[in-house]
Amino acid sequence: MTGTTNYPLAAGRYQGRSVMVTGGANGLGYASAARMAAEGATVGIIDLKQDAVDDAVRRLRDQGGNAFGFAADVTDEEAVKASLSGFRTEAGSLDVLVTMAGIFPWVEFSEMTQELWRQVVDINLGGTFVCAHAAMAYMKDQEYGRIVTVSSGTTMIGTPGQAAYIASKSGIIGLTRALAREGGPHGVTANCVLPGLMATDHVLSMRDDVDDFFAEVTVGQCVPRRGEPEDVADAVAYLGSEGSSFVTGQQLYVGGGDRFV
Repeated sequence: MTGTTNYPLAAGRYQGRSVMVTGGANGLGYASAARMAAEGATVGIIDLKQDAVDDAVRRLRDQGGNAFGFAADVTDEEAVKASLSGFRTEAGSLDVLVTMAGIFPWVEFSEMTQELWRQVVDINLGGTFVCAHAAMAYMKDQEYGRIVTVSSGTTMIGTPGQAAYIASKSGIIGLTRALAREGGPHGVTANCVLPGLMATDHVLSMRDDVDDFFAEVTVGQCVPRRGEPEDVADAVAYLGSEGSSFVTGQQLYVGGGDRFV
């Protein structure tokens, strides 16, 4: 799980590269940060709570990684710019941005308020925009960059109780395609990962019948096991690497083959 992610430290694809992960203090974000740190990246984490950021940075450093943390709200443009600037000062560049930060409250559509709708869209889609907008300027100047956004497999199935979440995550797919068009001439790619159901600590704590819930899902997968945060991290690490230079504007679904994109 997220607290035990421990990739063997070795020089690899990310040696000499710098990576910023939003929502990187736990869950899929932390797993992605750990994956790239294990391959030599200097990793920055942006998350909302300072204590969570500090703990994540400590864990990454304990595993031998080079990590820095910044407490910021991804919808706060000035805070995001300050965090990216601070990270560039420490790392010397900003080569990869991974936008994991997001929320997913379960609310039936009939109970959805405009206030909650706007909050979900602002954090998930608006936060992705704010971070990508700030990072793109740096990446264009250096003529290199990888932007990896995060949508959701729910965009393909319309999960009940997730209207605002699905709308925001669908918007991220469209934004990613636009980023690919704008960034391509400058050596900047943009791709989107769509996680299926993953056994993060948060998901495992959401319901009492979580084992039965996973059993219902995995029976329809080509690979009949639970998805783990590390599965998403490996996909993120590919799309953020130099080896994905001719892949852009794409969506990569990571869900064990329960459906095909």
